[in-house]
Amino acid sequence: MIDALSMPAPQPISDISDDALDWQVLLHSGNATDADRGRYLRWRNLSPAHAQAAQEAEALWGDLGQTRTAAELTLPAPRRRRWGSALAASLVLALVGYGGWQQAPALLADYHTAVGQQQRITLADGSHVLLNSGSALSVDFTDGQRRVLLKAGEALFEPASDPRPFVVDAGGEPVQGSGAVFSVRRNGGGNRVVIAQGEAQVGDRLLQATPDARALTAWQRGKLIFNGKPLREVLAELERYQHGRIVLSDQQLGAMQVSGVFDLDDPQGLLRTLEQRYALKVTYLPWLAVVY
Repeated sequence: MIDALSMPAPQPISDISDDALDWQVLLHSGNATDADRGRYLRWRNLSPAHAQAAQEAEALWGDLGQTRTAAELTLPAPRRRRWGSALAASLVLALVGYGGWQQAPALLADYHTAVGQQQRITLADGSHVLLNSGSALSVDFTDGQRRVLLKAGEALFEPASDPRPFVVDAGGEPVQGSGAVFSVRRNGGGNRVVIAQGEAQVGDRLLQATPDARALTAWQRGKLIFNGKPLREVLAELERYQHGRIVLSDQQLGAMQVSGVFDLDDPQGLLRTLEQRYALKVTYLPWLAVVY
């Protein structure tokens, strides 16, 4: 956090935006004091850039529909848990099945990222692509079409102006968004397309930008944002950014709702935050974390 009284040197806009999100986490945590709120107001008034970042962060939090603070979420009653043979078997299968985030597609792709890595790419036509963790894509440009094949993971696309259609194929319905900024995530159960700006054709449907697009693409700024997401989904998302597996010892616990803004620069720190905020326990083993 930045203390307004310290008069820091000018920051990059991205750093100011990150600080603005951190302020929202504190102010909605249920632990903010009057002094914290006063410090926030002073930070907000440091410069027009600070004021704009604060306004955008406040709007983003509102778009999430946040109605309860983390401290107000109902936690399950503590109970004794034993790890039986079924869990032991699932752990063995989890470790045996772990293959490094679809390494085969990455080996055959034009561009790919390792787990926890992001990469910015400029294509031959000037289009910009941001590859998320554990992702892979190939490019097939012809005189009549600009085609990108997303073989694994997730990517954010900013197509350059060009008369040729810009099409992303992720194994499902193709996405054509020559005049849009959008992300595509390849999932086993169906791809997820998020329109951040403009509109794009997905199959036979025309999709436009939605208010929650900034939250769903917050990974490009090193953030994960959750609003009432089940713990099992939060852990599955976190697993995409670190080596090894994260396993729940109690599937009922997986239904617990989680809200907050978390920093991708420290995935292990995110697990520690979940431990502290939601009274969880985590046992760390080589290539495995067990949550109970």
